[in-house]
Amino acid sequence: MEKQKTRYHFIKDYDDPLRFGEFYLVQIGRRFCECGEIIPTHAHQTWFELTIVTKGSGIIVTNGKETEVKTGDIYLSYPCDLHELKAPNDRLEYDFFAFYTTEEPFVSELSALSQTYLREDMRVFRDEKINFLVANAILEFSVDKAHAKTLLTNIFQQILVYLLRDFNNRNIDTADVSSADILCFQLMNYIDTHIYEIEQLERISPLFNYNYSYLSTLFKRTTGKTISEYYNHRRLETAKALIGEKKKKIGEIADILHYASPFSLSKAFKVKYGVSPKNLQKQL
Repeated sequence: MEKQKTRYHFIKDYDDPLRFGEFYLVQIGRRFCECGEIIPTHAHQTWFELTIVTKGSGIIVTNGKETEVKTGDIYLSYPCDLHELKAPNDRLEYDFFAFYTTEEPFVSELSALSQTYLREDMRVFRDEKINFLVANAILEFSVDKAHAKTLLTNIFQQILVYLLRDFNNRNIDTADVSSADILCFQLMNYIDTHIYEIEQLERISPLFNYNYSYLSTLFKRTTGKTISEYYNHRRLETAKALIGEKKKKIGEIADILHYASPFSLSKAFKVKYGVSPKNLQKQL
């Protein structure tokens, strides 16, 4: 499968998110992917994103894990996800909607949702109301209409309420999952969704009500790798995705991922990928 030029039907992308009350819009649009196309890995930051498959089928890759999606499916991506889309066997058409909010209780409920529905295959759901609302929002952006901001503020709030209801009404089967597995999933998910915020791993232990030594031992015994190894792997994966986007300088990437210096990032990056960040950026 080869990367091809993406064909957008419509897109609005905001480096400085648009504010609608306490709701912030990062990106909204409609995309058509031809059979065989790949949307390269890109790094989310503080936002959630809905990918709504309107026609066809494809594969969504999140943090290296593949999930198949088809017409009518909605896929929920979390903050800090590494996100990629593929259309290996069919034309894939989808709407997308990236956002975050500063309003309670929505902030707490979204955080709890991301901690509960950890695995990538748990992110798929269906809701025709959300499909309609996102499509309606896209229409509002594509045509200049009176009172659009008021209407969009209401639409975005409705989307968020329906999203939270959909996940809160789910039943989770954990019969075959051990408490150690659940705790390790939660640790990985916390690292995944806070990769830009973590400065010292030891500081996460109070969040799980265990000391760091216990968490580290449990994580190693359960997953086969240390918490530090997992964190450094995810941090370098995120750095690679950001380098590929070519929107930030190497120094900026080192800073937002809390490396001591650009040299520290470059050294770790070359050990893992066999090429320096600067040389990789030139090759892309």
